[in-house]
Amino acid sequence: MKRKESFINDKRRISYLSAIYNRIYRCQSVLIEGDYGVGKSRFLKLLKPKKLHGVWVESLFNIHEILSSILKGLNYDTTATYRRTPEYLKTICSLTDFFIIIDEANDLDRRVWPYLKRIIDAVVPIVLAGLPKVRTFLTSEYPDILSRLKTFILYPIVVEDFIMEYKDFESDAIEQIYVSTKGDMRKFKEICTDCRDRANELNCSFVDVNLALEFLSDLPPH
Repeated sequence: MKRKESFINDKRRISYLSAIYNRIYRCQSVLIEGDYGVGKSRFLKLLKPKKLHGVWVESLFNIHEILSSILKGLNYDTTATYRRTPEYLKTICSLTDFFIIIDEANDLDRRVWPYLKRIIDAVVPIVLAGLPKVRTFLTSEYPDILSRLKTFILYPIVVEDFIMEYKDFESDAIEQIYVSTKGDMRKFKEICTDCRDRANELNCSFVDVNLALEFLSDLPPH
């Protein structure tokens, strides 16, 4: 499958993207699981199936706000009120040709999950992304919902994939940064940016290990 938005060439992610497309085209739902910084949010942005309209949902919303925002994403004129919750749920369950995307699913109010179950059972595909504790929670509290989801686990990108993207870094520098940040890609990119800025100040054309170590020494112990 062709990569989009210059996403790092990781075979697992490319495979996942294809598998998720297959599931949502069959109106089945998905849970994408991963620790902080592995790229869950960025991966979600790659989901752009030609035949389905994606509707993003804020996981911090209450249920009446979530249902209203889904319909607004489908060009319905709605007002987020509790009294219209049953009406909005019924409408959503009757619609087709769209799927729902919920990032940071670990922030969902526990009272939202039964509504999501109704939507899933109405063959409206939902793609959820969150920390491993989402699956732990569902295993304990809503195993029937978990049984309806196919889980895909995202792992940190291997170092070799970054070497091509960061050609102005010595490979040893990339390895040191990656190991020191323990796969936290937000921290990894932040340090790489700091290193590049420092290299520019020093009129250096590349980042070596010694320069990288200046920033790694400031990291808190793990």
